[in-house]
Amino acid sequence: MKLINKTTRSFLFACLIATVIGGILCYIFLRKVLDDEVTEQLLLQKMKIEKQVLRNGQLPDNFLSLIDSIWIQPASRPIAELIKDTTFYASAEHELLDCRQISFGIQTDKGYFKVNIRKTLYESDELMIALFIVFTGVMLLLVSMLFFVNYRVSRRIWQPFYETLNLLQTFKITQKESLAFHTTDIQEFQTLQKNLSALTEQVRREYQSLKSFTENASHELQTPLAVIGSNLELLLQDNNLTEAQMQQMGYLIEYLGKLSKLNQTLLLLTKIENRQFDTAQSLDFSACLQDKLNLLDVWIQHKNLQVNTSIQPQVTLQINEFLADVLLNNLLSNAIKYNLQEGEIVIELTWNFLLIKNKGVRPTIPTEQLFERFKKDSAHAESMGLGLALVKQICDTYHFEVTYLYKNGWHIVTVNF
Repeated sequence: MKLINKTTRSFLFACLIATVIGGILCYIFLRKVLDDEVTEQLLLQKMKIEKQVLRNGQLPDNFLSLIDSIWIQPASRPIAELIKDTTFYASAEHELLDCRQISFGIQTDKGYFKVNIRKTLYESDELMIALFIVFTGVMLLLVSMLFFVNYRVSRRIWQPFYETLNLLQTFKITQKESLAFHTTDIQEFQTLQKNLSALTEQVRREYQSLKSFTENASHELQTPLAVIGSNLELLLQDNNLTEAQMQQMGYLIEYLGKLSKLNQTLLLLTKIENRQFDTAQSLDFSACLQDKLNLLDVWIQHKNLQVNTSIQPQVTLQINEFLADVLLNNLLSNAIKYNLQEGEIVIELTWNFLLIKNKGVRPTIPTEQLFERFKKDSAHAESMGLGLALVKQICDTYHFEVTYLYKNGWHIVTVNF
């Protein structure tokens, strides 16, 4: 959810709560005011009757001019004043109506009487409903206006922030130009843009420095390794060497080859991590897989392996051609190298996944650890422990999901596109 939508939703929620609470408090307040007004009118009518009796000694003859509804009952003694809410049946409306009634005693020349005065409450209820409708309408209009104004103002205020986010999404570590942020008069956004500019500049400088180091290391290390290898091969041709010396020279050449391969693999991993293989193309992965199988056919025949393939034609991926070759080479080489003699390889390729499985002995470490650098099965000491780490790095670069499973004597590697 966008920040502006979340703040606007919170603002709207707060306004609705305030409206509901305000409506309830307003209702309670108006109800109290109207109830007090009805009670006051009843007491006023009582006072009029008492003044009339005090002046004439008799009850008024024309009650309708004084009150809405009244009836008088003879009493044998003084009656205490009582105010209560009750109902009565109105014959004109054919319904029960709520009313407030006051009962009190009064003494005239003719003795004691009980006077009952009542006043209907439907007028106050209608007034309450009308006021509530008006209040609701006004509040809804006010909330709507505040919501609209808040949304527009927030959108304008946060616009530099969203422009900064969009600019960061297009930023590439390999670009030479600095980020050009839109100007803003908001101090917080100015600070953010300033810090982001400094951070991206530092990242670009460190990337260029690391890139230069890997390129220089690749060149500077390969040259002496090649020179050492050439000289060792020349020494092997010396007829004066003993058999033990020749054996030691062979070991040195073998380890030198491993060192050269290790150097190339580590440099390749560093280049992939630094996004130095940005160029991707629409690649016929099916054809690449078939070509790689043809190149490895001699090795497959040497181990007398049975290969069963199910390759869907023209499976296309957006991937760097060199990295696709490295990915297939590592997966197929592992399937051949760590297979049993006269074993079996199953290869399946669809638009959704690549599956390669081979027969082999159970790994001595958890399979999920084989994707870590220099993690290798102790049964294969000659391995450098970088092949599957390289596969994992390539898959992460293109957001592929790679899994390794050992089940029923099968090593199963699946790459989900």
